[in-house]
Amino acid sequence: MSGTTSGVILALDMGTSSTRALLYDVTTCRAVGEGYSIKHEASTTADGGATLNADALVEEAVLCAARVSQQANTPILGVAFCSFWHSFLGVDSTGHARTPVLLWSDRRSADQVQELKEILGDLYLQRTGCPLHTSFVPGRLRWLATDDPTAFTESLRFLSPGEYIYLRLFGAEKVTCSVSMASASGLLHQASGEWDSETLHTLGVTSERLSPIADTPVTGLLSPYRERLPQLAEVPWFPAVGDGACSNVGCGATTPDRLALMIGTSGAMRVMTPGTTPPEVPSGLWRYQPGAGRFMLGGALSNGGIVWAWLKKTIHLPDASDDVIEAEVASLAPDSHGLTVLPFIAGERAPLWRDDLRATIHGLSAATRPIEIARAHLEAVALRFVRLRSALRSVAPYGEIIGTGAGLLASPTWAHIITDALGEPMHLSSEEQASSRGAALLAREALGFGSVESAPTPPIVTTLHPNPTHTAIYQKAALRQELLLQRIGDWE
Repeated sequence: MSGTTSGVILALDMGTSSTRALLYDVTTCRAVGEGYSIKHEASTTADGGATLNADALVEEAVLCAARVSQQANTPILGVAFCSFWHSFLGVDSTGHARTPVLLWSDRRSADQVQELKEILGDLYLQRTGCPLHTSFVPGRLRWLATDDPTAFTESLRFLSPGEYIYLRLFGAEKVTCSVSMASASGLLHQASGEWDSETLHTLGVTSERLSPIADTPVTGLLSPYRERLPQLAEVPWFPAVGDGACSNVGCGATTPDRLALMIGTSGAMRVMTPGTTPPEVPSGLWRYQPGAGRFMLGGALSNGGIVWAWLKKTIHLPDASDDVIEAEVASLAPDSHGLTVLPFIAGERAPLWRDDLRATIHGLSAATRPIEIARAHLEAVALRFVRLRSALRSVAPYGEIIGTGAGLLASPTWAHIITDALGEPMHLSSEEQASSRGAALLAREALGFGSVESAPTPPIVTTLHPNPTHTAIYQKAALRQELLLQRIGDWE
């Protein structure tokens, strides 16, 4: 930015469990100040529904931005925004939410996804980069048209949560969908950069009901937001970018020789590559775009930190602190519990994309202890990462694995288990807010302060090296898990 040598970027980070805001120095690329966050919880239903209130998210974003903008001691040069991928809501002709936010974890569209697989066929994946699955938008759009045709018809537009927030803050005419958000919807023809006409026709949705695709920032907050956010009223606000893309950028996994392994509520393994032509999607994976000129290949697990949260609520772990439980789990030898686990508490995504699969524990006996069940689940998630790594070898046969995400960084034992299961070193990033930092770095790049690849990389806390003996044990455990998965999969 010409004439400006100092300042900060305010980053909004909207996840499935909280909204956060932080300031980042454009020179050092480090967080400054304390930040601010507000927790929220999805509404769930017995039939697999998972939703959030769109207007509550607007208020959270404004409150977080207001609180953090007051911490700035230097000019705020722009607002970056990252948000969870694959989610949308319907907006009526008055510009208000007609539906709740239908989250990526909403599984009610399983029947509609099966219908779309028969209609759209195998070419759909390479066009859009997204497998047909309930975690993507097409199935839920078709489900909404079937389950609530009135809401579907009365929804003048279908927007991601970030787009809806900008609609409220800036007006409908200024709303765009970022390349990143569009690329992970399952509605984008990635080679052309336009909405995929075949998919939209199948869904009965015209492109006019979706936002224009652009990464251009907007300015000029409407009242009453101008008054609530005076420091941000005329600075550029960048359209929301997918949190997974931001996570890679934030932890420094921005080149083809660096893979990010992330565990938060869910889990993922991703690698970024430059280019303007979409690379082929390997079997079992997806292809998204952090933005124009970059692609990302990888796979996602619905079951990351949610598995540990479920364990703590459901089984009788010791009535002790997390550190004590962690030590007990660490004291057990690898795969010594006699259990084989399919950890699909929230369904299965990559690499099979089988929404019908559910969690399974095989091998329980009267002697099985809760702490052994806990260890078996952590190992089971690690073995799913082994499957993802195998699928990614055609794209990234070698390279550093950067460990990131709150779920991973909070559990050294889990990090060691995953490292042993992979049989490759893992470098644990010191960056605790990778998604937030990544959004700030992408905005920083757009403002002319340097590319994300040239930004300082967060220090590595430690490098874990696999124990060859443990790796051999986990290779046998992986075969056992695959055999159980095959049997259960056939039965399902």
